[in-house]
Amino acid sequence: MTTVLLGFTASVAAVVLVAVVWSLVKALREESANASLRREGVRAVGTVVDNTMTSTPQRRLVFSPVVEFRARSGESITAPAQQAAASSWPRGSNVEVAHDPAEPSRFVLADPSQRGHLVANALLGLIVVSILLGSVVAMYHVWWEFRYDRSLPETVGTEQPLQP
Repeated sequence: MTTVLLGFTASVAAVVLVAVVWSLVKALREESANASLRREGVRAVGTVVDNTMTSTPQRRLVFSPVVEFRARSGESITAPAQQAAASSWPRGSNVEVAHDPAEPSRFVLADPSQRGHLVANALLGLIVVSILLGSVVAMYHVWWEFRYDRSLPETVGTEQPLQP
C-alpha cells in the first residue's frame, strides 16, 4: 500500500513540477518578447481610455490598460496593452507605447514592465515544488520504515531443517 501511495505522490509531484516549469517558461518567453518589442518597437504617445480586468489562477485581479494611439502609418489603434498590473491605470493619462510597425495592434507600454507577477508566480511555484518534494521524501521514509522485507528476520532462507 505504501508503495502505491509513494508512486501516486511522486506522479502528482512530477505533473505539478512540469506544470510549474511550463508556466515559468511561458512567462519568461512573454517577458522576453515584450522586452524585445520595447527595445525595437516604434514609439508613440497614447492615452489610456479604459482598463481590462482579468482574474489570475491565484484569484488575483490584474488590469491591462486599453490605450488609444496613432501608429506611424497614421492608423488609429485602440487596444489593451500586453502588460498587466495589480492596479488600474488612470483614464486620460498619457503613456508611451512601443508597437510593431508591421502589426501596430501588437504593442507594449514603453516603460519597463512590472515583473511582480513573474516573481510572485516563481515564488509560488517554488513553494509548491518544495511541498511536493517534501511529501515525496516523507513518503519514502514511511515506505522505508514499514516495507515488508524489513520485518523479516535476517536469517530468512538460511533455516536449518527440523530435527526429529
